Amino acid sequence: MYREDMQSLKETGQKGDFLMPYVVVNTVMPDFYTTYPMHWHDEMEIVYVESGEYEEYIDLEKYHVKKGDIIVVSPCIIHSFRALEDRRTTFRSIIFNLSMLTNNSTDACAIKYFTPFLDNLYINPVIISSDSQHYEMLRKIVRELIDLYDKKGGFYELKIKSALFDFFYVMFNYFLIPESHESGIKDNTTRNIKTILDYIDLNYMKPITVDELADTVDLSKHYFMRFFKKYMGMTCIEYINDYRLNVAANLLLTTSMQITEVAGRIGITNLSYFNRIFKKKYNMTPKEYRYNVDNSR
Repeated sequence: MYREDMQSLKETGQKGDFLMPYVVVNTVMPDFYTTYPMHWHDEMEIVYVESGEYEEYIDLEKYHVKKGDIIVVSPCIIHSFRALEDRRTTFRSIIFNLSMLTNNSTDACAIKYFTPFLDNLYINPVIISSDSQHYEMLRKIVRELIDLYDKKGGFYELKIKSALFDFFYVMFNYFLIPESHESGIKDNTTRNIKTILDYIDLNYMKPITVDELADTVDLSKHYFMRFFKKYMGMTCIEYINDYRLNVAANLLLTTSMQITEVAGRIGITNLSYFNRIFKKKYNMTPKEYRYNVDNSR
């Protein structure tokens, strides 16, 4: 189910289960979300856009993606997405742990391919569009990975692993390019952003000041505000509110908590303020949101 899966898209969330760390998430915008905050996880993610178009923010870069695009997000890469105004979009996210294919082994595949890939020794094309050479070959594999998960027929686990190996065969053969150098400046920026996002993830339910956030990365308040806006595309206050509202939306859909309880859970004690910022983001009140989504299932 989409709502529970989206709630698990956190750095520490379990994708699938221990025996099969593989899940396919269905996302519809703007029905449930108009944005999803910057986050990352240990798992790899492959996104297939089934309809519409939207914005993806991946590793500090913004991408405009459209129907048919395949987005490849390597493990531990920060990313988020944002709906475009008046554009209905659906996409499927394949999220899996590479341990499915390596199993901590030291065979030729692990040594020659997967270990260097995880060590960022390859340049990974983030967006693979329909006009890319060999796109159709990759698209068929991605569709197979989605269909196998949806249908869960006999021996589907074996077929999923086989299709994942096919996916990486095509990627290494046609799309991945050996990296010749690494950018220390970008790596440091990414580390700082992850530190900030970690702090927000742990403390969003209580008041957070700009000074606190600046201290987590040892930056002055003034420089921190410019830094955050440059790389996140919004102020830190806007981001915190957006993060809280995404949590609130999940609570409205997945629990029977009263609206006042939901507001309190995300650190907002003023109900009228909560209603106002929720309506600004979702174009409806929390009560209307819960009712409309429940009746659209």
